[in-house]
Amino acid sequence: MKIIRSKAYYLLCALPIAVILIFGYLNGSMFEIICAVGALLFFIIQFSLSSFSDKKTNTENSLHRPVSFFVLLPPIAIIAAGVSLFFSPDFNTGNQSYLAIFLSVVLLMCLILRFISIWKDSSLAGRLLRLTIAATMSAPLSLGITILLYLTTAEEAATLSCMTTIVFGGLSFLAMANIIMVSYCGYKGTIESVKTISKAIRERKLIFTRVSILKDTFLVAGKGLISIISASFFMFVNALYSAGMGIARFIAVRMHSQERNKQITSYRIVGIIISVSSICYVLYSVRLFFGGKTGDYDMYVALVIALYTFVEFGINIKEAIRLHKSKALEAKALRAISFSSTLICFVLTQTAIMSFAGEGDNSFTNALSGVVFGGLAALVGIYVILDSNTHKKKLQLQQ
Repeated sequence: MKIIRSKAYYLLCALPIAVILIFGYLNGSMFEIICAVGALLFFIIQFSLSSFSDKKTNTENSLHRPVSFFVLLPPIAIIAAGVSLFFSPDFNTGNQSYLAIFLSVVLLMCLILRFISIWKDSSLAGRLLRLTIAATMSAPLSLGITILLYLTTAEEAATLSCMTTIVFGGLSFLAMANIIMVSYCGYKGTIESVKTISKAIRERKLIFTRVSILKDTFLVAGKGLISIISASFFMFVNALYSAGMGIARFIAVRMHSQERNKQITSYRIVGIIISVSSICYVLYSVRLFFGGKTGDYDMYVALVIALYTFVEFGINIKEAIRLHKSKALEAKALRAISFSSTLICFVLTQTAIMSFAGEGDNSFTNALSGVVFGGLAALVGIYVILDSNTHKKKLQLQQ
C-alpha cells in the first residue's frame, strides 16, 4: 500500500495512459486519444491535490490554485469523446483492443487502490482528492466498456457506448463541479455549499433572473443553428417562439423597478406576447394538416434536438419551482413564460424523436400536438391578460 501512496502511483498510471494514447494515434481513433488525454488531465489535478494532502495542510488559500475551472476540462473531454461516437460511429477494434482493455483495467485497479489508501484522510485536500479519483474512473471505464461493446455487439455498439460514455462523463462533471462549488463557498461541505448558494440566489433573485435572459439568447441561437444545419423551417419557427419568450422575459424582469400601474401594463404586454406567439405557433401547426412537413432528421440530429429540448425543459421547470411561492406580478409573469415554453418543448421533443423512431409520415401527429400544446400556451397568455385586468380594477378601486 506504500507504493500506492507515493509518486510511484502516478508513474504506474502514466504507463497505460501513454500506451493507450499511442494506440489511439496508430489506429486513428479520436475516442481513445480523447479518453487518454482526459485521464492525463485528471491525474494532473490528482497530483496537485495530493501535494497538499502530503503536507497535511488545510490552508484554504493554497487550494485555490488546483481548485479552479481547469478541473472541468477532463470531464468535458470524456463527454466530447462520447459525442464523437455519434458523428463517427466506426470504432477501430484492431489487434490491440484486448491489450487496451487490459490497460484500462490496470488503470482502474490503481485508482481503486489509491481511493482505498486515502479513505481515512479527513483533511480538506484528502476529501477533494477522493472526489477527483472517483471522477478519474470515468476514463478507463468509458474506454474499456466501449471496446467491449464494439467487440460483442457491433450493431448497437455506437449508440450504447456513446450514451455510456456521456453518462460517465456527466457524473465526473458533477463531481468536479462540486469541487468548484465547495472551493467558492469557503470549502464547506457539499450540503452547506448548496445552502450557501441557495441563500445567495434568494438574496440576489433579480440578478439571477437577468442572467436567465442570456439563457434565452443561447436557446434562440441554438435552435437557429440547428434549423440551419437541418434545413428545417419547423426548427426556425421554434427559434422564433423562443425569441418571443425572451422578449417577454425581458419585459417581466423590468417590472421589478416599476410602479404598480406600470407593472400591470407590463404584465398585460407579457400576456399579449405569449398569446400572440402561441396563436402563431398554432396556425403554423394547422398548415401541417394540409400537406406541410416538420422535416426528417436522422437519429443523431434528432437526439441532439431532444437533448437540447430536455435541457430547456429542465431550466423552465426549475425556474417555475423557484418562483412558485411568490405572488408578485413579476414572478407570475415569469411563471407564465416558463410554463408556455415548457408546453412547446413537448412538441419539439415529440417531433424530433418520432422523425427517426416512427415509421411513415408523422405530420398529422406533430400537427395535432402543436395545436393542442400551442393552444394551451395561448390560454396561459389569455389568462395573464385577464388577470392583469383584474389587478387594474383593484388598483382603480384603491385609488
